[in-house]
Amino acid sequence: MTLSSLFRDSVTGLWSRPKAEAAAEPPPDPLDSVDVAADVRRLIRDRRYCRVMHPNDGIAFDDVSLYHAWQAVYREMSLVPAGEVTLETDLAVANQQGFEFESATYDSIPVASIYMDRTPVTNADYARFVNAGGYGNPVLWPEEVLPIVLQFVDRTKKPGPRDWADGKPPTGAEHHPVVGICWYEANAYGIWAGKRLPTSAEWQRAGTWANGRGAQGREARYPWGNAFDPSRANIWAARHGGTSPVERFPDGATPNGIRHLIGNVWEWVDAQFTLPGDGDIRLVTEQPLAEIRGGAFDTYFESQATCQFRTGQPLLHRANNLGFRCCVSSDPLPPEPPPPTTPEAEPTEVTS
Repeated sequence: MTLSSLFRDSVTGLWSRPKAEAAAEPPPDPLDSVDVAADVRRLIRDRRYCRVMHPNDGIAFDDVSLYHAWQAVYREMSLVPAGEVTLETDLAVANQQGFEFESATYDSIPVASIYMDRTPVTNADYARFVNAGGYGNPVLWPEEVLPIVLQFVDRTKKPGPRDWADGKPPTGAEHHPVVGICWYEANAYGIWAGKRLPTSAEWQRAGTWANGRGAQGREARYPWGNAFDPSRANIWAARHGGTSPVERFPDGATPNGIRHLIGNVWEWVDAQFTLPGDGDIRLVTEQPLAEIRGGAFDTYFESQATCQFRTGQPLLHRANNLGFRCCVSSDPLPPEPPPPTTPEAEPTEVTS
């Protein structure tokens, strides 16, 4: 028996639950009125439209399905054009007391064009992943992590984020960013959705590309410019006291509609976080760290909630101020088909 099959059997046994009572009828889905296959409607409704772009079996979907998947991309993601960013970090430099940190700037890094989620992944989004059995699907997790996926549970020991209960998010928080998930959980969701976590450079490019560079060649500190404004972002200065729905703070969005890059929740990115040292200095952490970006509702220092600030957390860290968003590279996407044609109505014969 393989580790994957053993994992699947264990999860099925531990997390099986009685069937819930039938839910009320959902409102009509606009996709039901067009000629789109049921499985495509399900993928788009679950925000997995990128799975239509890149199907698992490699067999392309029909043009009608691709067209509607592209419309979902336009509604829920924004194109971030290719360009360059300058990644900044602190450098450990030797002094008489041992070492101190100094700001260091690295060379510009090229970034290819991507489509970025306009908002962080919400509790409602993540609930679809949980309900679809994402925690019990070994394909979504690295094999070395499978033995500990059973530990990724909520307050009631059901699979899900740390502060959920009975496999469900807090009532009324469906449109808040999901938090209490580790780096591996964020990655598993991305694979399930047909997307991925952005790299550090991609995340920074999303927040800075539209404002260009200032007189000193530096990128803007915030998506709206260089001056912090508490009305534009949910950090400590906004006195909000917790996460906010992803529709809030519209004035803090990028010009192409990406919200909450600054504030609300820190965001996992696909980058290992290290602190480089000068000369013979070598900094070693007890656990490998992944990079996080953007600040959160409880970030006190404005200097830590900028497009350039970088820090990290252990890969298994599950905090109430840490979430994520996804992206997809634009180059491999199939071209958008033309809008499907609607059959002309038969002429009605008029008799006198």
